[in-house]
Amino acid sequence: MKHLSLFAFIILLSLRIFSQAAPSYYFVMLNTNHNKPKLSEEEVNRIQVAHLANMDSLANIGQLVATGPFHGGGGLFIFRAGSLESVDKMLKSDPAVKANRFTTELYPLQMILGSVCPQKDDYEMAEYQFIKYSPVAEKINGASEKKYSKLNTRHTKFFTENIFSIRLIAAGNFGSSNGGFLITEKIDEEKLERLLMYDPWVKSGYFTSTLKVLWIAEGSFCENDN
Repeated sequence: MKHLSLFAFIILLSLRIFSQAAPSYYFVMLNTNHNKPKLSEEEVNRIQVAHLANMDSLANIGQLVATGPFHGGGGLFIFRAGSLESVDKMLKSDPAVKANRFTTELYPLQMILGSVCPQKDDYEMAEYQFIKYSPVAEKINGASEKKYSKLNTRHTKFFTENIFSIRLIAAGNFGSSNGGFLITEKIDEEKLERLLMYDPWVKSGYFTSTLKVLWIAEGSFCENDN
C-alpha cells in the first residue's frame, strides 16, 4: 500500500510539472465522417493509398510518432511538432481528410503516464483498449478553475489507484478542460466500463467516456521499456 501511495504521489507530481511545460506532442482523433461523399471503389482505394503514403512521409521526418486504427473505423495520430498550427496544416494536407473521409479533433497532449516511442519497420501490431474522455460543455463551462483542478486531481488519483486492476499502460491529458485518454491492455470490457462509472470525471457528470479497441504498433507507448 505504501508503494502504491508513493506511485500515486509521483504521478500527481508529474501532472503538475507537465502542466507547467509547453507540450511538444499533439493528439488527433480521426472520426469516420458518416456524411462523406459517395465515391467509386477505385477512388476510395486511391485516396487510401495516398493517405498511407502521407503518413509514412510524416513518420520518416519524425513528426508523426504514433498512429493506429480503431475497430469499427477511425483512428488516432500523435504528432511531435512545434505548434498546434503546424499540426493543423499537416492534417489539412492529408488526402483522406481533404476528401472528407474523416472529421478531426486536434488537442495539445500532455502524457501523464507512459510516453510515446516511435516504432521501427519491424514492429508488430497489438490490440489495446482506448478510453477517451469528452467534456460535457454545460458542466465544464460553468466550473471554476479551482473546482476543475480538484476534480482533475481526484481523476488522476483514481486511475493511479486502479493502475493494476485495469492494466493501465498510458494516460494523457488534452490540456485545460478538454479531457484526455487512457490506454489499457485488453481486459473484460464490462469490468472496465463498470469501473469507469466511478471515475470522478465521469461520476461528476463533467465528462463522458467512450471505449474503443485500438490497433497500434506494440511499444508505441514505451510499455516495453519497463
